[in-house]
Amino acid sequence: MTTRSPITPQTLQSVAAELAGQPVSDEKAAAHAEIFENIMQMIESLRELPIKDVEPAVIFRPVERDGDETL
Repeated sequence: MTTRSPITPQTLQSVAAELAGQPVSDEKAAAHAEIFENIMQMIESLRELPIKDVEPAVIFRPVERDGDETL
C-alpha cells in the first residue's frame, strides 16, 4: 500500500468546494479534518490485522417471520 497524506482542513475545504460546490468555514474544516484523520488512522490499523484469509467477513442470513416472509 502507498502511504497516504494526512487529511487537513485545506483538503476538506478543497474537496467540498470542488466536488460539492459548498464552502466550509475554517473552524468546521479543522474539526472535521481531525475526525476524518482519526477514522483513517483506525482504518489503517484494521488493515494491518492478519485477517485477510479469514472468510467470509460478513454472513447474511435472512430472518424469517411467521408466514414465511423474508426480511
